[in-house]
Amino acid sequence: MDEKHEIDPEKNINNLEKAYAGDSVSLEEAEVENSRIEAVRLVVPITDDVTLVALTFRFWVLSLFFSVIGSVIQQYYLFRVSSGSFSIYFVNLASYGMGTAMARVLPTSKWTVGGFSFSFNPGPFNIKEHALVGIAVSTAATSAYAIEILSSMDLFLHHQINAFGAIVLIVTTQCLGYGMAGVLRKYLVYPAEMVWWGNLVQVVFYNAMHNTDEFKAKRMFRGWSYMKYFWIVCGAMFIYEFIPQYIAPLLVFFDWVCWIKPFDYDFWALFSSNGGGGAGILSLSFDWTAIGGATMWMPLSTQLSQYSGIVLSYWIIFPIIWLNNVLNAKLYGRPLTSGLYTLDGGRFSIDSVLNDDYSVNEEKYLAGKTATMTPMYALVFMYSFIALAGCMSHILCFHGADIWKTWKQSRDSADEDIHVKMMKAYPEVPQFWYAAFYVVMVGLSCMVCEVYGLQLPWWGLLVALALSWVLTLPIGAMVAISGNGPGLNVITELVCGFMFPGKPIANMAFKCYGYMAMYQCHTLLSDLKLGVYMKIAPRSMFTAQVWGAFIGSIFNYLTMHVIINARRSYLDGSEEDPTGLWTGVNTQVFWGSALIYGALGPIKMFGPSSNYGFIYWGFLIGAVIPVILWGLSKKYTNIKWSRLNIALVAGGMSAYPGGQPIGVLPSIILCLVWQFWVFRYKKDFWSKYTFILSAALDTGAAFTGLFLFVFLQGGISPKLNFSFPSWFLNHYDEEGNAPYKSVDRCGAALNKWESGMLPTPP
Repeated sequence: MDEKHEIDPEKNINNLEKAYAGDSVSLEEAEVENSRIEAVRLVVPITDDVTLVALTFRFWVLSLFFSVIGSVIQQYYLFRVSSGSFSIYFVNLASYGMGTAMARVLPTSKWTVGGFSFSFNPGPFNIKEHALVGIAVSTAATSAYAIEILSSMDLFLHHQINAFGAIVLIVTTQCLGYGMAGVLRKYLVYPAEMVWWGNLVQVVFYNAMHNTDEFKAKRMFRGWSYMKYFWIVCGAMFIYEFIPQYIAPLLVFFDWVCWIKPFDYDFWALFSSNGGGGAGILSLSFDWTAIGGATMWMPLSTQLSQYSGIVLSYWIIFPIIWLNNVLNAKLYGRPLTSGLYTLDGGRFSIDSVLNDDYSVNEEKYLAGKTATMTPMYALVFMYSFIALAGCMSHILCFHGADIWKTWKQSRDSADEDIHVKMMKAYPEVPQFWYAAFYVVMVGLSCMVCEVYGLQLPWWGLLVALALSWVLTLPIGAMVAISGNGPGLNVITELVCGFMFPGKPIANMAFKCYGYMAMYQCHTLLSDLKLGVYMKIAPRSMFTAQVWGAFIGSIFNYLTMHVIINARRSYLDGSEEDPTGLWTGVNTQVFWGSALIYGALGPIKMFGPSSNYGFIYWGFLIGAVIPVILWGLSKKYTNIKWSRLNIALVAGGMSAYPGGQPIGVLPSIILCLVWQFWVFRYKKDFWSKYTFILSAALDTGAAFTGLFLFVFLQGGISPKLNFSFPSWFLNHYDEEGNAPYKSVDRCGAALNKWESGMLPTPP
């Protein structure tokens, strides 16, 4: 088992691409036992060095350093219009350089205390140590879903819970799924058929970096090494992003069509993308965070399905609704807003009908003006129902037989996967660890709900967790085998809306616990599978996951406080950010859902007496369309009907419930150029540059945003708030005298439109 063999990373990448594309790959079967799954055979080595230790001093230092940076950056982007990300490829590359440097300079002496031996430098920075750093950081470098509860309460209810309660809320929602994973690992990790496809790219990446000769021999543009190429591209993007993010925000929202008729209200609604104004049809963006590196490597069929949904919903359906004023669409001002309105077009204020405990007073609500929403926002919920039902139906129709076959094999076959056999060299995590951890998290969750005024009784929490338990196993099997599966966010808020009408905080809490228990369970299961592929000791994996979750939770909370205090007026909607970058759109959408399903309840908003009772037809539509496509696939066998995934299309149709549809057209262009033309006709170039280039671009853009927030936009002190001088690409006029010159070239001050006026002023 200690025997090593050489790996050709570039060949493995090419083989992985072919496996993903469905092309046949000739493979001379090895005499030794290997995986039953072809893609895994091509990518994952069947050797292991059991002497390598992953939990080292270097791991603790590097994982802490990158976890703090990643959690801060991800939380920062939650409140921004451009949803950038903290690239795990940056972590992999940077931690490799820092880890090897630490291995050269740290003392190698050993200290022994009570029979326990410890060294700051146990040897060369190894591949398992490296992978474990990435796993811990990927756990931490997220924006915890519970942050949406805390920020919504703070911004819209002016209610805060103390730091201890807030951190416990975040930690429990992030960690409940880990206890579930201990029970489900036997079914969703150990069988060879449970591939968890996204891990294969990581396996190739780590093996490429730690195959020293291959890594050093491979040369990029102008003979640069991997690391040199990465840092040069990253630095160039860091400098460039100052232009759209600070110097010339017009380049973020380049709504060029609006310039044709800057005072036409219909043009603004259809073609503006700034500030949640309109649908952004044909809008351009030169901000990389609006495009993202995933556009360069996400499967072409997936992207085309999503973009076709966006075009269908926002470029075709929305103009029809708007120009014909369907359901009084023009009455509510901003067409894609997630806000609530009264039937006469005014903004609905929830504060006037709340009790002291933040529940809705039914008498006050009935005595006042009832609430409604824009047609496009209502359609978002319908599209979500289509996506959920469509995903289940699509998988059942096109992959049901295969899933059932592999599921039976995973349960009944005595032939264990070779990689699972190799993992028997390491002590397994006892089931008791997972069970005890889960019980503690459930207990803390009940305490938070009962003590800190979340409106959700302990038994309501248990219902949310039960719902998650029921759906995690089948959905997890779909994700592991096919790479696709629905979420539980819409279903949980709908169920809670019927259980606890009039209680928006309860709805947010129920949704968060129910959805995140499944999501985090799948995250850990995927990482456990990566640990199997990389031969990392299970107990080290468990420790790294919990460590990352705790670090991420703490710094998510601290960053949230800093940002809300610095940008409160922009995030709660009382003022508009002149740059259009700080909108808090994600939190506004989250709060909007809490009002619809929680405060008012689905019966009021989507009942027979409402305008939007039709949204429930989404379940039937999503369930039926894949059946029709499956039937067509049986008759017209020459067409690959399975590639038309209604779940992905519907996901694109619901992509912008709160507006800000920026970067769509440039993303489509980049997708077609890079994923169609370059991938098909320049395969070697695509293989060599795609992952490292996307990682470098994402990382440089992310650091620009963080730098601007901390040092130029008052992130750490109001004194460090410097606006760039007004000029053509960053024109602002506080008097509103020249709205056509503002960042939003489609806007007109005080709604003084020359054409396309509102039918009734809001």
